[in-house]
Amino acid sequence: MLGAGFGLTGTGTVMLGVLLPLLSQQWGLRDDAAGFLLFLQFLGSSTGAILSGPNRVRSIMAGYGLLVASAGALAFAGSQSAFVFFFCFGAGLGMIMTSTSLLISDRYGDHRAVLLERLNFVWAVGATAAPILFLPFLRSANPRPLFFIFQGLFLLLFVWVVLRERQTDPPPPSPPDEARPHGAAIAGSLLPLVVLAMCAVGVDSSLSGWLTTYSHRADPGHAGAAALTTSLFWLGIMVSRLIFSTSLLAIIGRQRVLRVALWGVAASVVLLIAVHSLVLIQVASGLCGLFIGPLYPLVLSFLLERSPRGWVFAMAGIGSAFFPWLTGVLSAHLGGLRYGLIAPCGAAFLMVFLLPVTFRLAPSSSIAEQDAACQG
Repeated sequence: MLGAGFGLTGTGTVMLGVLLPLLSQQWGLRDDAAGFLLFLQFLGSSTGAILSGPNRVRSIMAGYGLLVASAGALAFAGSQSAFVFFFCFGAGLGMIMTSTSLLISDRYGDHRAVLLERLNFVWAVGATAAPILFLPFLRSANPRPLFFIFQGLFLLLFVWVVLRERQTDPPPPSPPDEARPHGAAIAGSLLPLVVLAMCAVGVDSSLSGWLTTYSHRADPGHAGAAALTTSLFWLGIMVSRLIFSTSLLAIIGRQRVLRVALWGVAASVVLLIAVHSLVLIQVASGLCGLFIGPLYPLVLSFLLERSPRGWVFAMAGIGSAFFPWLTGVLSAHLGGLRYGLIAPCGAAFLMVFLLPVTFRLAPSSSIAEQDAACQG
C-alpha cells in the first residue's frame, strides 16, 4: 500500500499541470500567474519535505491528513484562495513522498538505488495515467468532482496507515553522517549533487507543468491531443525507470547512466523548443521523459548515502518550485512558452557540465563501492 500511495502522489503532482489550461481560462490567469501557482504547489512540496520528522510513519499520516483537507478545499476554491490550497496540497504530497522514500531507504539501505528506482517507477505510473484519467474533467470544464475523488482516496490511505503501517516495527536508525565511510570525500561532492537534484526535478516539473498548455497552444482544437503529449512524457519516464529498476543498472553503472541521461535530456529539450508541429512536440516529449526518468532516483541514491535527511528532498524541491515559475515568467514577458522553455533547457545543460565536477570530488573507489552495493 505504501507503493500504491506513492503512485497516487504522482497522479496528484501532475494534476495541476494537466488542469492548468482549464484553470487559467476559468480564472483569467496569465502565464506568470499560472507559473506562480505551480511555484506554490512545489514550494509546498519542499516545505512538506522539511516538516517530515524522524518518525516516518507519523509523517506519512500527517501528509495524508493534509491532502484530505486541501483536496476538499480545492473543490470550492476561487481564483485567490486556490493559491493557498495548492500550497497546502503540495505540502501534503511532499511529506508523503519524502517520508516514504526515507522509510524505504532506512529499511533497505544496501539496495536503495534499485528500490528507489522501483518506487519512482510506481510514481511515474500514476503520473502517466493522470492526463488520460483527467480528460473527462477537462472536457466537462468542471474539475470539482476530481478533487472529491482525490479526497476520498487519500482518506482511505490515511485510515490504512493508521490501522496497519503504524503497527510495524520501525527500521533501525541510520548511522550519523560523521560515522559513514569516506566522510570527507563524500562531503566534497554533496553540494554539486544537491544542485543536480534541484535541476533534475526542476526540468521534470517545468515540463510536466507546462506541456499540456504548450501542446494545446500548438493545436488549440484538440484537448485530448494536448493531454496525450503529457502522457507520452510520463510514459517515457515510466519506461526508463522500469528498465533501470532491474540489474541492468548495476551492469551499466550509475555514473554512466547519469551521463547518457543528462546529454539525452539536454538534446531532447532543445528538440522540444525547435519543433512546431504537434506530432513532433509529442515525439520530443516522449524522448524528454525517457531520458529524465532515471535522473532523480539515481541522484537521490547518491545523496542519501551522504546524508539520509529530509532536507535533501527540500533542497531538491526548490528546483521544482523555481523552474516552472521561471518558465511562466519568461513566457509572459518574452511572448510565448517557446521562450519560457529556455529555463528547463538551461537547467539541463547546467547538469551536463556539473556531473564531471561532482564525481571528480568523490574518489573513484567510493563510486565503485556504491555501484557494487546495487548488485547485492
